[in-house]
Amino acid sequence: MIPRRILVVDDEESIRFTFGVFLGDAGYAVDTAEDLATAVNRLETTRYDVLFLDILLGRDSGITVLEACRNINPHCSVIMVTGAPEIKTAADAVRLGAFDYVTKPVHQDELLRLAARGIEHKELLDQQETLNLRMMAVFKSIPEGILVFDRDQNLVEMNSAASNILGCEHQIVGQNLATLVARAECPALNILSDLIETRCTGEIFNFKTPNKQGTPLNMTVSMAPLTSGSGEENGLVLVLHDESLPVTNIVETGP
Repeated sequence: MIPRRILVVDDEESIRFTFGVFLGDAGYAVDTAEDLATAVNRLETTRYDVLFLDILLGRDSGITVLEACRNINPHCSVIMVTGAPEIKTAADAVRLGAFDYVTKPVHQDELLRLAARGIEHKELLDQQETLNLRMMAVFKSIPEGILVFDRDQNLVEMNSAASNILGCEHQIVGQNLATLVARAECPALNILSDLIETRCTGEIFNFKTPNKQGTPLNMTVSMAPLTSGSGEENGLVLVLHDESLPVTNIVETGP
């Protein structure tokens, strides 16, 4: 198994050495940097899982390294290290994306605990990104039209198939359904708005209407709510199928 990589940035050699020994003995691959320029160079050449970052680097600020890390490797868990914590400094670090902060002196058990939490946090972000990329690939490739509305009926997602079926451009994404209907943005949206108001989820509806270009549509629509783990409804998904499209030939292959 490839060891997790950790970067320790501190202008005190004793801190870099101690952190390196503790983390290295725990099985991590550790690099160190003593100043801003070296730290940014390390970040540009190596993908780190966790960054332990001194908030003061001589005349430079660790916040500058934090900002660079957010741009170069946004999933890296940055843990700020400081000898004199100030509320404003800590708040600035968190606001700019720091995962956590710790005050010196840092004991071995606390250091290893923070490293493990930081790695767990990065793994969750990586997994979420992978899931999002897979879902986006499916979203873009399926022939059915997909419309996703939030709880306030703002259109938050629309795939290319839905755009083609309705004859509407992607510029309508981000706008409220009531606003689109009031502007007569697309005739089919009027009917979809009525269906959403009925909230008859799970059923399949069929209707005929022209799209924005005036092309007749023979469309079936089904709806499903977006619910959280606690059962709270956060939006609605509409699946559109243009019945006028030819059925794709299915080629059967035998053994």
